[in-house]
Amino acid sequence: MEAGPNVSEEEHHDWYDNEHSPARLTIPSFHTAARFKAADGKKPTYLTLYDISSASVADGPEYQAVKANGSERDKRLLETIQFLNRRAYTSIYDKTLSSASDADFPAKFVLYAAMEVKPEGEDEFNKWYEEEHIPMLSKIPGWLRSRRYVLESNLVKGTVEPEVVVGNLKAAISTPWRDEVVKAVLFKEYKRPE
Repeated sequence: MEAGPNVSEEEHHDWYDNEHSPARLTIPSFHTAARFKAADGKKPTYLTLYDISSASVADGPEYQAVKANGSERDKRLLETIQFLNRRAYTSIYDKTLSSASDADFPAKFVLYAAMEVKPEGEDEFNKWYEEEHIPMLSKIPGWLRSRRYVLESNLVKGTVEPEVVVGNLKAAISTPWRDEVVKAVLFKEYKRPE
């Protein structure tokens, strides 16, 4: 979520922490919530992770009732905020390191990565991710848990400026000439311009 220029940070935090999120946690199938601020300073600035019983509850009747019965401020701010991307996922992998304890959660930091894989490559991708990638990540000092999900629904309202840049960057690195040139590249580093 990105509050944007029409909502003060103070009002955004007061609304979200004292009204918006607590209202959703009254729904029996919404179990926990943890809110984060981007550590890299890039937009969108805020991420809230809700543990819910199934992806369908994000649009279910109980959720719709909470939304419909929200305060005037809740309705106004949901219309006023610059950017909202609400996604619901189904869990496919969850492994907490044995060195982690209940006191470590919710974690202070979250690393989020999203990928789309061609259907014909999913089996090999999943095998690599769980047999090689996650075990390597788990060796990083401070790493607590690895979770994987499959996207079930995606609601997007508004935009944030860097998304335009990312779209242009993707086009610039998706040409046939680029595909030929990178065959000889041994190291790549991408930084998202701000």
